[in-house]
Amino acid sequence: SKGRNLCPKASAGCLAACLYTAGRGAFSNVQAARMKRTEMFLNETDLFYESIADEINRKAKRVDELAVRLNGTSDTKVVDVLVSRHTIAKNVVFYDYTKVLPRAGSFILQSGHMYKVAFSRSEENEHEAIQVLSNGGIVAAVFDKLPDTWYNYPVVDGDERDDLMLDLFPGTVLGLKAKGKAKHDRTGFVITNK
Repeated sequence: SKGRNLCPKASAGCLAACLYTAGRGAFSNVQAARMKRTEMFLNETDLFYESIADEINRKAKRVDELAVRLNGTSDTKVVDVLVSRHTIAKNVVFYDYTKVLPRAGSFILQSGHMYKVAFSRSEENEHEAIQVLSNGGIVAAVFDKLPDTWYNYPVVDGDERDDLMLDLFPGTVLGLKAKGKAKHDRTGFVITNK
């Protein structure tokens, strides 16, 4: 929002391929809605968290379990802050992606909610990604074509559904196919298979 980067560890390749303009994000109305939410997050923080809590709790009443990903095009501690400020229905589980190594993993928050965070591999953090996998974490990586394995770790098709990481075994790669601008990546962000 107006020059504020809400992804502190975004690499050049990640910024160039950002989901902000991928898929439905290519539409100006989607970008305007994202901008409006970001402005609320930055300038009307209390209202931002109150509106998210209300929306989550309303939706949670209609289902047995609700999986929520709040960092769609950001990498902030929004989940931690949300559950510390508001009571969230107990049938909610949270999941996200991060490039901030200490944020990756499976956690039970103080609120009692499960929070599963996959580490996002980029051209700048591959060593950390392999470290996460060797410690039993989940890593998301973008490929031109999905391989069966990456560094001997199994790769599953992460494009099957967004919340797939909630069902993965430790030490699994969540393989995502290059989309939009990522198809033309030359930075090494997209892993090419020959």
